Amino acid sequence: MKHLYYVIFLVSILIGCTDKKSNGDTNTQISLNGDWRFLASNSVSDDEVLNADYNSWDTLEVPGNWDTENKYTHYVGKGFYQKRIEVPTSWIGKQVRIKFDAVYETSKVWFNGKLLGSHKGGYTPFEFNITNQVNYGAKNTIVVMADNTFKRGAWWAWGGISRNVSLFTNDNVRVVWQHISAIPNFEKGIVDFKIEYKIENNGDTESEINLVSTIENKAGENWLTKNHSIKIAGKNISKTEITFTEPLKNVDLWHFDRPNLYNITTEVSTNNQLIDVVSDKFGIRKLEVKGEQLVLNNEPIRINGFNRVHDHRLYGNTEPEELIKNDLLDMKSLGGNFSRIMHAPASKNLLKFCDSIGYMIVEEIPVWGRAAPNAIPNNPITKQWLTEMIERDYNHASVVGWSVGNEIGNLDCEWEDMTMTPEQFKYVNSMFDHVISLDKTRLKTYASFTAYLPKSDVTNEPVKKADFISINTYGGHLKKVVETHKKFPGKPIFFSEIGKGQIGSESNALLDEKLLDEMKQFNELPYVIGTALWTYNDYRSNYKNTPASENRAWGVVDVWRNPKAAYNQIRDLYAPVAKMQSELTNLKATIVITPRNKIEIPSFVLKDYQLKCDFINENGKVIDSEKITIPNITPGDADLTFSFKNKKGAVRVKASLISPMNIEVKTTEFPIKKTHNLVDESKKAKIIFLKKYRKNVTVGYKVTDADSLFTFKYGVNSKALSQEISTELKGSFNIPWNSKEPFFIQIKSNNSEWSDSKKLK
Repeated sequence: MKHLYYVIFLVSILIGCTDKKSNGDTNTQISLNGDWRFLASNSVSDDEVLNADYNSWDTLEVPGNWDTENKYTHYVGKGFYQKRIEVPTSWIGKQVRIKFDAVYETSKVWFNGKLLGSHKGGYTPFEFNITNQVNYGAKNTIVVMADNTFKRGAWWAWGGISRNVSLFTNDNVRVVWQHISAIPNFEKGIVDFKIEYKIENNGDTESEINLVSTIENKAGENWLTKNHSIKIAGKNISKTEITFTEPLKNVDLWHFDRPNLYNITTEVSTNNQLIDVVSDKFGIRKLEVKGEQLVLNNEPIRINGFNRVHDHRLYGNTEPEELIKNDLLDMKSLGGNFSRIMHAPASKNLLKFCDSIGYMIVEEIPVWGRAAPNAIPNNPITKQWLTEMIERDYNHASVVGWSVGNEIGNLDCEWEDMTMTPEQFKYVNSMFDHVISLDKTRLKTYASFTAYLPKSDVTNEPVKKADFISINTYGGHLKKVVETHKKFPGKPIFFSEIGKGQIGSESNALLDEKLLDEMKQFNELPYVIGTALWTYNDYRSNYKNTPASENRAWGVVDVWRNPKAAYNQIRDLYAPVAKMQSELTNLKATIVITPRNKIEIPSFVLKDYQLKCDFINENGKVIDSEKITIPNITPGDADLTFSFKNKKGAVRVKASLISPMNIEVKTTEFPIKKTHNLVDESKKAKIIFLKKYRKNVTVGYKVTDADSLFTFKYGVNSKALSQEISTELKGSFNIPWNSKEPFFIQIKSNNSEWSDSKKLK
């Protein structure tokens, strides 16, 4: 997809990242994903729900969002889920828990009619111990309430059980989590390791346990083993840690171009009996701030990235593996390596994939906007969100920082007079203190839109405890970053969001030229460490000024991931080299690479990159190809010239610069192909997307302000579309289709003619 060279090992890395290893009977997990009964109601009482006839409810699949369904696409409020499960008798005597990876946004959970508890926060995991309520070998009933009323920001508040649900068991003693940090010390030539364990004893008596932690290198070989013992009282939770050092020369560092991962497996035993096994991947790297520079593994870097909204009109915010893989590899091909990716904790599988491909992320909790209701000093809810996020994501090499909020400001003043309120200022600082109590190894920031305003200063802008300054700008970017640096010198500045007006939904949509010009001028500002475009993808929204399609068109790809003309613009701007040119004669192809200067963005050392040269005949077919590893390129180097023999009389040549991750990051062709992005002025309706998912065919279609009713004709034969259905839903519609027969479809609106017939592939 979109200039990417997919590699098999990336998939194996993603699949292989597990948190718990099953080892005999020490711990077992049962997935509760699949069909659940569902009721949407804001009037039914809890008692009515617990005594309902669940067979009369609808069926929805978990993980999922109810607002991807036609019937509930605009429903806001409470959704109730019910499922019956059987717990095996072999689990008797074990601790049994139910875990939810995420439910949006406020939830309650009942088990066999008893309220287990509630949870607030739509993106972080929670669990309940149900050991004493289980009917072993018989049916048990789980009921979940999810409420998506709470909403912050311009992204869609997708409702429901959006991530995995599981039932798991373990012995009385378990490792709740293990956290490992491995920080290089380049002056001393060592790596400082610390492994911290959180141990829980559900038994009645004290237990002495042995911990054996084995670290495997990237080749899967046992690299070193550490032993540790601890006594833990009954009905108690305790933490313990070990520290040690290893020579720096013996390790492979994690880098966004070379994301080397290690694996730590800890076996827990008591009385020589194995009772628990936990496993985590991690990387050895150091991202730090030195003065006004961002430094990775002792190398100053300036890098770019993308905000990516966890959103798809087909999948909601459930983040299936295929979508994550395609999006993140695509962002890497566009020159993306670093960003505050979204205003909420990322999904676990997204982080694992970022670990494996080297995309660096600052994670954030959803505290957003002027008069943000949760921007309260020492707020227990936001502390909970930070704790749940940091404890879950501590070992991920791709997570390099934490952000405590976005665009927080005073609602009760005009824009030019705005600052943070005293309470908001205290909120940010109190959350920084909480982050430090949980993780001292990563950078801290918050995304500001007040730092550059006239009345901001150190008394109302909490930059002192931030490791770097993040600003969001949507116009006047150069002036705003200069003003921010003038007010708060000595710290690097990152554009956590940058944009200017919606790009537009059409395939010919372009970035604003003023935005591009100003982004190039950032090269002259050494304290600017990079930019993150808002956004990679269009996303569903009901925020103000959203088009009739319900899709905010800020992305370089649309909601269905079709690229726009802006896609190639940002790819050129973010490419790791300044320029790449090619020429072809009857004898040879000549490729010239112009490196970036030290002051440019991006700016970093290119190591282990390859250059591929494809020779193409008059029919557009590749008839010969050659790939070489090029010398390391340091910013400021002179041009590099490479020659390849034209052995087969090619008439066209394509050169590709390929990263160590086997991702194509820059291309050039000779002769240059001319592309024409014409505006579609046809009066025909247009189908943009068509895919079979679960039991439906999802159709994505173009919407204008004048469209209010859409009609579909579909069937198994393009010449005889025998079925017809109409809807007022805009942009996306599901057609039930569980058949394996061919599927053809047409669409028209009240304002357009019938589209061409399209076949489901």
